[in-house]
Amino acid sequence: MPRFFSFISILLLLLTLSCSKQSDPVTLDFNSLVAGGVGLGFVSPSTVPPTATIVATMSSAVNPASATTNNIKLLRSYDTTYVDLTITVSGSTITIVPKTDLGNGIYYELTFTLLLGTDGTSMTYLWRSFTTIGSFGPPGLIAYWNFNGNTYDMQGHYTVSSVTDLNYAISFRKSLGQCAAFNGTSTMVQVSNGDQLVNTKDFSVSFWVRANSLYQVDSTGKPKGQLVLGVGDYKGFEFEIASDYSSCKLVASYALPDGSTISEDLSFAGDGKTGTNGGFPGWTYCADLRTTGGVLALLKDSWAFITCTYSSITRIGTLYIDGVKMKQQDFNKWPAGDPATTITGLKYGGSAPLQENMFAMGFFHSAMSTAYSNTSWGNYLSPYSNHFRGWLDEVRIFNSAIKSSDVLEMYILTMP
Repeated sequence: MPRFFSFISILLLLLTLSCSKQSDPVTLDFNSLVAGGVGLGFVSPSTVPPTATIVATMSSAVNPASATTNNIKLLRSYDTTYVDLTITVSGSTITIVPKTDLGNGIYYELTFTLLLGTDGTSMTYLWRSFTTIGSFGPPGLIAYWNFNGNTYDMQGHYTVSSVTDLNYAISFRKSLGQCAAFNGTSTMVQVSNGDQLVNTKDFSVSFWVRANSLYQVDSTGKPKGQLVLGVGDYKGFEFEIASDYSSCKLVASYALPDGSTISEDLSFAGDGKTGTNGGFPGWTYCADLRTTGGVLALLKDSWAFITCTYSSITRIGTLYIDGVKMKQQDFNKWPAGDPATTITGLKYGGSAPLQENMFAMGFFHSAMSTAYSNTSWGNYLSPYSNHFRGWLDEVRIFNSAIKSSDVLEMYILTMP
């Protein structure tokens, strides 16, 4: 009797195992999932490179028709935008290439929905997340100086060739560490190959600045302007603040279809003038600050977050202060026949010795550039010229026209 029950028990066990094996779902599994060499597991990493390619290796060959942008998505969190992707399949490997730079310090969510294997296996859903390395910077960032005790480009693309009389101070926000301090007479940081910052269809520059009005006088005792930074003065780009702090502007060199260049100003006086009320025809927006202290209240002896952008698609340039749009101009609305209506992007137009192709912080061109050397304000060797006096931090340059939401996000994340 015991042997009989033992035999029956074995048969029942084998039958159960057989049925269980036939009813178990057959799944397509992830053998590995990496972004820029960083594994994406249950713990969300924060060191993914902004140029990362995402590679998924599956347990069996994947049906390419099931691995598309319809069911593989990468969501950028801060503005809830899905990143454009190029997806290819080779056997059991899925390669996902974002069509744009992912930026720095940005949180992403990656999802896979209903992948199919060529052997009939399937994967229903997988969710992973990651954050790109570094402090927040929108896509397109090509150079970044945080001046936290050094002058390194944190993107690793540009090399500082010389530093003159630069000091460091505690930044406006403790978490940012230090900032750069400029003495207003000789301080200069020079960066090699600055022309490459200008040769781009789309462009943005952002930085925190506090212009110090104390002792900023020329040889006659009158207040002098502040040439904060630039590449080859008006033949590249430069940002300057007027001597009385009543205005500021970005001067930039733009490319024309025939390969030549022209220079145009994106200037802001806070007077509310546009093309419809006394301003230039291409001025489509200008904030009116006349009842709140004007531009002076924002820039004189106060920390301000400056951002300037240019989009080649729209031919629109925009200037922001503290995350808020202050001035916008549209080159398409320039007078008929004006070359500016045909601008294709930014382009460096300088030539040595007038303009050296160096990015200067503390002046509007390099120390050895000879343009304006015979003027009272444009000669670097003269302490009475319009050297920048004050503090500078978080300098970023992009080969993209960053969005207004990006500008506001940068301001919020770094504001005092």
